[in-house]
Amino acid sequence: MKIIAHRGYSGLYPENTMLTFDKAAEAGAGEIELDVQMSKDGVVVVYHDEGLERLTGQEGFLKDFNFGDLKKLNVSKMVYGDKYGFNPMPSLDEYLGWVKNTGIATNIELKNSRIYYEGLEEKTIELVIKHGLEEKVYFSSFLHLSLIKCKKINPAIPCGALLHIPLGKAGYFVRTNGLDYFHPEIKTLTEETAASCAEQGVGINVWTVNDMPGLYKAKSLNCRGVITDYPDIAKAYFGA
Repeated sequence: MKIIAHRGYSGLYPENTMLTFDKAAEAGAGEIELDVQMSKDGVVVVYHDEGLERLTGQEGFLKDFNFGDLKKLNVSKMVYGDKYGFNPMPSLDEYLGWVKNTGIATNIELKNSRIYYEGLEEKTIELVIKHGLEEKVYFSSFLHLSLIKCKKINPAIPCGALLHIPLGKAGYFVRTNGLDYFHPEIKTLTEETAASCAEQGVGINVWTVNDMPGLYKAKSLNCRGVITDYPDIAKAYFGA
């Protein structure tokens, strides 16, 4: 069972920051899940929301700011105040430069289902290749056409279809679209779904699993991995 730290160790530390990625590594996470979007000047950045206000207090959308201005924002300000000091928004380039020395794999979620960033797939793959991490990265997205595009650019990098509603014959859906993993929400995961994925050789990475019933369910249905805000608790549960 893979322990996948959701936006890093986001249960206790500011999400999608270098601080929380460090803490996820310390907690023993084997993989890290993060989100990428693109700044106005075309830099691939690590951040979840399309809007900036929830975490930084800045009004507006990420897509409308150059990366230099985004780096001036404290992405832990609104949730944690001064508790963890100043935490700037990382670029994907910065993160990949860090993670390649850790042995940790990365689930890169392309956040392009609400705002489509033209060229995000190409630029993300270019950065992965730049750091030599093709075998330590896989992509996910709610926009499945984006994953199909990634497969056309680089078929060797695995891709996982994110979904927050139940899907019959999920394994068949994933395989017929040339993808590798299925990423369902824990409450929608059923024995039928798990059996369909197993039949097609599709690994399941389930989200977001933060309680014991969810961990038990993921284990009993033979999921490949659990995406969790608390990687140390999941690691202790699975004895990994």
